Amino acid sequence: YSFCWVAPSFVVKSRFAQVAMGSMSKLAFLCSLLVASPLADEEINVAALDDECAEGSCALGLLQKDSTEDRRNWIRLIEGNGCPQGGPIPCEKIGNTRHFKFPAGVFALHRQVTVPANTIIEGVSNPNDAGDKTRKPDYAGQTVFEATVGVSDHNICYCQNLERSWEPLSPRNPYHCTDLTNEQVQRLRPGFLMYSNTKVKNIAYQGKDTLRPSDNGALCGGAVFETPGCVHNQCLFPHLKTGDGRPVSNVRIENVRMNDYAGDPNLASQLAVWVAQTTDTGTPTRDVVVKNLVAMFLHADGINFHGFVQDAMVDDSYIQNTGDDIYAVWGSHFDTRNIVFQNCVGVDAGRARQNHYGSCVAVYGAKEATFRDLTCYAPPQNTHDCYDSKNNGETCNGCLGIIKESFSADYRGSVFTFSNCKFYNLKRYEENGRQIYDLSNPQPTGRPLVCNKEWRRGGLTVNIN
Repeated sequence: YSFCWVAPSFVVKSRFAQVAMGSMSKLAFLCSLLVASPLADEEINVAALDDECAEGSCALGLLQKDSTEDRRNWIRLIEGNGCPQGGPIPCEKIGNTRHFKFPAGVFALHRQVTVPANTIIEGVSNPNDAGDKTRKPDYAGQTVFEATVGVSDHNICYCQNLERSWEPLSPRNPYHCTDLTNEQVQRLRPGFLMYSNTKVKNIAYQGKDTLRPSDNGALCGGAVFETPGCVHNQCLFPHLKTGDGRPVSNVRIENVRMNDYAGDPNLASQLAVWVAQTTDTGTPTRDVVVKNLVAMFLHADGINFHGFVQDAMVDDSYIQNTGDDIYAVWGSHFDTRNIVFQNCVGVDAGRARQNHYGSCVAVYGAKEATFRDLTCYAPPQNTHDCYDSKNNGETCNGCLGIIKESFSADYRGSVFTFSNCKFYNLKRYEENGRQIYDLSNPQPTGRPLVCNKEWRRGGLTVNIN
């Protein structure tokens, strides 16, 4: 079929969804989803849909539907071990690597999708304008992956953190929950779980979370791109893990764009990239490279290298309007080193939580990292109600980069280099729920490039060039 005719917009309720497949063709039901309200597929009982949709494998085209089996079942295709040369998503086998080439269109996913080792996912074209990364592309010619489910409950069980993560466990400070399962985690984090020797390039992604849940306040993930590891940010529950939970190497994320496809300005992901801590304390996740990533809105961090990570780089990227730090290294007490952020722009850290927490660059323990040619635009420092009120609220945009001693950070023998970084005042206003930024003719903030007032045990070198 080359087109759909649909009736005026309506909200798809779960009772309707249960009946729909018995009274409508699959094509007609998919057409109805296209015109449903933004809340429609949150209210659908997924178990009542046919196998293709229940597996998260419906691909909804922008202008037309392709009824072939491979296109409808793209998740099964990626997570399997086949490499079909024909069809709407052709695959080329080079050695032991499968290279899938996706056409333009919108591909729906309702859970985290495993990208097996030695797999490449490539969309039809680069969605980012080299001259102006904020420019929205013509999505009719792009490969878009769109989450069909999102977090909208502030109290949802997300990673089993303590209710107040900065205090010890006690009867008055319990865990948010104790019954979280790996299956639930997978459904809470629609996106891509990257194994070794994988690449995703030339795609756009649209998240559907409307908030950052309380149980993710201390941050445990929820990124568009993740690597396997612990669900809890300190690996307190070893049975809770994404994938096999083991370290990986050689991951590439290139020419990707996030969270400006939807018409609703409240919809986003938690993070762009999350490298998770693992229980293997002797082996790092290594060789993770992110290039030309653009994120227009995120509820939590931008990119966060967490746990034991080595040889990672972020290059030529643009991230704005986050709910927390934009570019972060959270190495804690591990031998995390050779981390490079270069040629990147960060705008308005912490805006999604009213500037209650966030810096353009943040370090929570590591042995070596370099921040080169970064340009950051920040609102005024929040000195009155920053969640971390130490040092007059420096954690709320008091500096371009902040070095924190929280989360068991150990800086003995650590070296951090900030080279040719710029820290400017932000000009912004809000229009119809969207943040509008004017980055022209920037003026220096007059605030420090780096704040390091917490670590007092020596052994830390900070080079500012």
